[in-house]
Amino acid sequence: MCARKEKISTPKRDWLIGDAGRIVRWMAPRSNLIILPSDRLDAFTATGVLAELLAFEAARPVHIVTHEDFVPFFADAPAQLRFITHRRENGKMSTMRLLGEAMGHNWNRVISLTATRLPFLLWARHRHLYRFAAGGYALPALFANDKLRPPHIWTPDKLHLALPETLAPDTPLVVLALSENSRTVWDWRHYAELIWRLSDSIDALQQAHIVVLAHRDCALADSLMEKIPPGQISRFDDLPFAKQGGLMRRARLVIGTDRLAMRMAASLGTALVLRLDRDETADEGRPYGLYIGQDAAEVARYVGRHLPPVESTALALAKQKTEADGSAMS
Repeated sequence: MCARKEKISTPKRDWLIGDAGRIVRWMAPRSNLIILPSDRLDAFTATGVLAELLAFEAARPVHIVTHEDFVPFFADAPAQLRFITHRRENGKMSTMRLLGEAMGHNWNRVISLTATRLPFLLWARHRHLYRFAAGGYALPALFANDKLRPPHIWTPDKLHLALPETLAPDTPLVVLALSENSRTVWDWRHYAELIWRLSDSIDALQQAHIVVLAHRDCALADSLMEKIPPGQISRFDDLPFAKQGGLMRRARLVIGTDRLAMRMAASLGTALVLRLDRDETADEGRPYGLYIGQDAAEVARYVGRHLPPVESTALALAKQKTEADGSAMS
């Protein structure tokens, strides 16, 4: 009887051979699939979902469906990533293309951050469908109830920023993020006055270096660079996402109209972040300050009241290490 059992048990383990065996191994659940929303800010918020997923299932490859412009948000994550990208102006991949890319796999998890019903058509061990209002600043946690996950930024260990060589490592940086400048009525005079008031009235910013982030054809940035002494100001046009993250980690103050830059700075723990706008009033969950108006003096007073004291170098380094190690997963 013992010999007979052994003979029976062997085929049970290996009864599939050749092509059939390869199909079963291929269909074994391995990868996770994330379908990102079509909006740029919402796609950035979704970085928190990937960060949480990697904290629990770091060894599994992740396939990400997204617009090609959003790939830099995720490219430096410590994971095996495959991007399924498109270039459509509305931000949405065609349904037929998406089906062609996603079907035929046996996914471990399918995480959809869009209104698509595709997850119900796929082989998957787990399905997560998000229902969140566009423009939200955080998303519900995958593996915890009643928790929200803010965005997460991965940056390479070594980044070179072409700041002046004479700039001391502890020189405070004030970043002016000028993309989307049509959202406010500030011109170069408002920003020039603000720079003067910050350096004149706030001790911690008296020796600050100004960094302008803008697009290459930004007339506002052109005018500002002409009026401020060269040694006091630097400009970066279309700075890559990872380098923007490195700059925000070092900045003491980030002010401007660029909504993505404000979210990046807030998620990286910049000491003070203030967005300028013409008329927006929504503030639920907003992780930074919002100023509606044109008074540079009023903005300078706000900064003076809310800018935290300078941390010691050791404490600042310890804080950055904690953030890099994934404190957002707590």
